[in-house]
Amino acid sequence: MQVHQHARPHIETHNRSKNHSSVAGAAYRLGLKLYDERAGIWHDYRKRELGEEIVRALTIAPAGAPSWAADPAQLWNRVEASEKRKDAQVARDYRIPIPFGLSDQDAGDLAEEMARFISDELHTPVSLGLHRDADRDALGNLKPSDRQGFHAHLYFPTRRLSDVMAGEGDGGGTGFGEKLTILSNKNSSTVFVEMLNAKWSELANDFSRKIGSDLKFEYKSYKRLGLSLTPQPTLGQSASAMERRGIYTNRGDSLREALAVAQVYQKAHAGALNAQHAQALQDVRREAGRGTQAQTKALKKTMVSLFGSRKSQSSIPAMIFRQGSLAYRLKASAPAPKTKEEADELEKSLVLIEALDKAFAVYHELMQQLEEVLKMIEVSRASKLDVEYQVDRSREHRKVAQVKLSNWESEHHWRVKMFASMGGVPHPTHEKLRADVRLHNGHVQAGKQTIARHAEDVGKAGREVSALRAKKQETLSTIRNAIVKLHDAESPLLQEMMKALSSSERTFIKEQLPVLFPPMDDKGVEGEDAVFFSDKAPALKKESVRP
Repeated sequence: MQVHQHARPHIETHNRSKNHSSVAGAAYRLGLKLYDERAGIWHDYRKRELGEEIVRALTIAPAGAPSWAADPAQLWNRVEASEKRKDAQVARDYRIPIPFGLSDQDAGDLAEEMARFISDELHTPVSLGLHRDADRDALGNLKPSDRQGFHAHLYFPTRRLSDVMAGEGDGGGTGFGEKLTILSNKNSSTVFVEMLNAKWSELANDFSRKIGSDLKFEYKSYKRLGLSLTPQPTLGQSASAMERRGIYTNRGDSLREALAVAQVYQKAHAGALNAQHAQALQDVRREAGRGTQAQTKALKKTMVSLFGSRKSQSSIPAMIFRQGSLAYRLKASAPAPKTKEEADELEKSLVLIEALDKAFAVYHELMQQLEEVLKMIEVSRASKLDVEYQVDRSREHRKVAQVKLSNWESEHHWRVKMFASMGGVPHPTHEKLRADVRLHNGHVQAGKQTIARHAEDVGKAGREVSALRAKKQETLSTIRNAIVKLHDAESPLLQEMMKALSSSERTFIKEQLPVLFPPMDDKGVEGEDAVFFSDKAPALKKESVRP
């Protein structure tokens, strides 16, 4: 799965000192008309009809709660009656994003599971309002259909329900007990909200997998995840309303600039993430490669003794072969030797076959590693081309911005000169033009750094390719030498070994040593393609690597 950028849950507290009413808050989130007994006014949000902007609306009460706890009109007026202070905290709104692609039913089920979790943990009712997202973003632009989803408001009191059976009071007749101090204390609230966010992440991932998505939802911040990304700035309600009416705002300008930066950096970031992924693969290969290196060393030691570099061939000791290996199976099926010379020749042949078996395993691993590195080089080069294109575009934008700045300074040279000599607040237009130049220049410099990183990655990978190819040729030499030794010794196990090999291994050996194995020797594999001789070819088939 891949982690992607997405909104995260957010919790806020509604307070009387800010003129908040929990009755009004519940009416808005549920799309109801509710009467606020304390204030003596109606709050009517029925224009948000169920099935349009509000997809699901209900109030959930914990097990054993009285019936009024699930009735929004009674519940939230009791909440207001239980709070006496002018600055009382009356409710909390836990807003959660819903993964894109979920149906109305699944989106509602996810939100309802989250609401029940909160209700059970805090022993308090939760009013749930699942809202369909607006079809236009904060800047008034129409969203693509696949980016139109839902969000849910989970609205709950700041007190737990009273429990008369446990000896608690009834909150002065309201049915509410003590304050939920777990959310009032800074330290405990951080831990509890972290638990809520983790639960949301778990549900979001579960429901995403249900629709076949491989995206992963994380509740941690970009900083905690180790990502050098900046969250998109928000506009706020008033600025969003002005932007949708076509009135530009300073916050809107900041958001537009952030979106432009995100668009320019998108492919550069993708390249950086690809590089990180490639480095992770390389680390995994390094760990896995330790086994391959050990096999290669053992293979070299065996072949040195076999080919006479350090010891005579007659000094080879008897070996215990791996159970299930090719040598083990051939030894079990071979006729028992009658003389010591026959026993020695059999042992030498089996050692050669064991070495050949290991060499095939090493070769398979090397080809897999080579394929991965070459693929990484291809991806890195493609990403580098994309970033170079973005840098060229940023250079063009920078040039245009520089021309605009130069023209403005030429037309207002006295104003520029006065500002330089006397200081003070720069002219807004002048500062905006200078900021545009800095912005596009920053894009260019960041892109150049990314290009340099890509070039460095490709260079490192190229050196790794050279090393792998050298090891591959060394392993090929081991395979050829083992086959030639078996052939020259006229080993009776040679033909049995060829029959025991897979068709791909037989083809591989015949292509490596066509003089020893002409096509007519094995009509069963005649005409098969040799697929093991270029770096673009797949590695040996799994069937050719035995335990």
